[in-house]
Amino acid sequence: MIIMKILVCISHVPDTETKIRITPDGKSVDHTETTWIINPWDELGLTRAIEIKKEFPSLIESVTVISVGSSDTEHTLRKALSLGADKALRIDAKPLDSWFVARQISEIINKDYYDIVLTGIESSDFNGYAVGGMLAELTGYACLPNVSSIDIKGGRVMVQREVEGGREKLEAVVPFIAVIQKGIASAPGIPSMKGIMEARKKSIEVIPAIDAEHFTEYTYYELPASKKVCELITDANLYELVAKLHAEAGIV
Repeated sequence: MIIMKILVCISHVPDTETKIRITPDGKSVDHTETTWIINPWDELGLTRAIEIKKEFPSLIESVTVISVGSSDTEHTLRKALSLGADKALRIDAKPLDSWFVARQISEIINKDYYDIVLTGIESSDFNGYAVGGMLAELTGYACLPNVSSIDIKGGRVMVQREVEGGREKLEAVVPFIAVIQKGIASAPGIPSMKGIMEARKKSIEVIPAIDAEHFTEYTYYELPASKKVCELITDANLYELVAKLHAEAGIV
């Protein structure tokens, strides 16, 4: 019977309710008032990994989280530890683009074998949708995209994928990388008081970044144009609505 190690890749992203502000020169994002969270898809993957370890403690040796980022990402990793992750790794570098991130994480996977690697389908900031596939190419692991369910039955890892027109159920042979999406867990985990206290005692291993190229450069940021003001026309004034629709369509 295989005793497995799980690695969960997590991104440090702005809360989806955070108001995005651009610096006056348009060259960067002003993060002075940004609230940071674990990328939602990654958090669901982490939640499921921890559930599996609790369900099958004799089969799962450890759940480790890994992130590429500077020291300000550590509170995000600390939350992952409070949710139940056993270890946390931080590669000390600014995540420049998907390729750069994949190169950094692949170096760790190639040195320290993991049976299952989970990545979110995309990050909620830049929506690259690329790291999982790149990791598979760089590590030689099989890549299973669009995974909505992972379970262990009879010592076998069973995976469900969302495909066009239906679902596909597979027996996954380790090692593999699962690019997960919604459905992998019913809801993100909630740290318990015990988990929060234990997380304070756990260390975050900081790993120097390797020299890796990147292919994306952000030169200018611009917020979308403001939406037009919504105008309410009551049912008592339908002729006004018709006139406005004609004017919009250029009908005389």
